[in-house]
Amino acid sequence: MPAWRWCSSVGLLGTLLGWTNRPVSGLQAVELWPLSELPVVGRVFVQNPLVYLTVVIFIAVVWLLDRTRTGLRLRAVGENPQAADAAGISVLGYRLAAIVAGSALMGLAGGFIAVLSTKMWIADMTGGRGWIAVSLVIFARWSPWRALAGALLFGGIEALIPQLAATGVRLPQYFVLMTPYAVTLLVMVWVASGKRQSSSQPGALGEPYIREERR
Repeated sequence: MPAWRWCSSVGLLGTLLGWTNRPVSGLQAVELWPLSELPVVGRVFVQNPLVYLTVVIFIAVVWLLDRTRTGLRLRAVGENPQAADAAGISVLGYRLAAIVAGSALMGLAGGFIAVLSTKMWIADMTGGRGWIAVSLVIFARWSPWRALAGALLFGGIEALIPQLAATGVRLPQYFVLMTPYAVTLLVMVWVASGKRQSSSQPGALGEPYIREERR
C-alpha cells in the first residue's frame, strides 16, 4: 500500500474515532404556528426539522410510485424484469437507483438516532430497532400507507411507555424495555395469520436479473 493511502486511512480513522462518545447539540425544534397553539394536539406540531422532512419524503415517495411514469417503471422492474427489459427499461439502472435511495433513507434514520435521539455515537445505539424496521416491512406489505401506519404504531408505543413511567405509573424496567419488541412480534403473528389480505410483494423480489443477449 502506498504511504499516502496508509496515512490517509490512519488520519480518517483517527478523526472518526475522535468523534466517538462525544455529545452533539443536535437540532432545535421548530414550531408550526398557529397549529402549535392548538389545545391537546399542539405539541405534535413542535418537532425538529428531520421530522418535517420525513413527511415531505413520504408524500414524495407516494407521488413517485403512484403518479409518475418512473414509479410505474420501477414497479415493472420489480414485478417482471424480463418484460421491463423488453420494453426498453434499464432494469439494472432502476434497481441500483432504488437501492441507493433506500440506503440514503436508512442513513438518514441512523443520523436521526445519533444526532437527535442519543446525541452522540455509541456502540449499539440503535438498541435493536433494525429488527423493528424489518417487521415494519412485513407489516406494510409493500404499501407506503401501511408503512406509515406501522411506523406510527411502533414509534408511538416506544414513546408512550417512558411517558407513562414519567407520570408516576410504576412499571418494571424489563417491561418497559421489552414492550416495543413484544408488540412487534404480535403484529407479525397477526399479519402472518391473516389469510384475507393478499401481499403486494413484487414478483421478482430478491431475484438477480442477468440480461440475456438478444438474437
